Amino acid sequence: MIDSAIAGTELGSFSFPIDRSKLAELARAHHDDDSAWYDQDAAADAGFETIPVPPTVTVLGDHWRAGGALAAALAIGADVKRLLHGEASWEYLEPITLGDELTATARVTDVGQREGKRGGTMTLVTIQTDFANQHGRLVARRRDTLIETEAAG
Repeated sequence: MIDSAIAGTELGSFSFPIDRSKLAELARAHHDDDSAWYDQDAAADAGFETIPVPPTVTVLGDHWRAGGALAAALAIGADVKRLLHGEASWEYLEPITLGDELTATARVTDVGQREGKRGGTMTLVTIQTDFANQHGRLVARRRDTLIETEAAG
């Protein structure tokens, strides 16, 4: 069970590269075979100065974090058998480009509860992850809402 006292807790930092092979894999995961996502010439032909990054590029970092994509959920004490990913949103402050090295720092920004439509209390946890590039500039912010449903009683 998630303790509401975790609001404000930093969940750690990790760094990861934005590399061409991962951009190609991410584009293909989105069923987009446009070579502009991984080939400089194709990107230039499409009007880009450099290879663009997909809007969800920061999710690649979840695979670089110790413990993988579930690390944040485990760090907040969530029962992963009762866990849902409720929402994700991104705010881009500067361009992220191929070759960048991003450092992500995650923090719990809010913990709340509400009654579920099917009964039982849900605990909602908002985790904000700030992404800084290799120059120390904040380039993106991601907010995830995790929902832990009440244990069957």
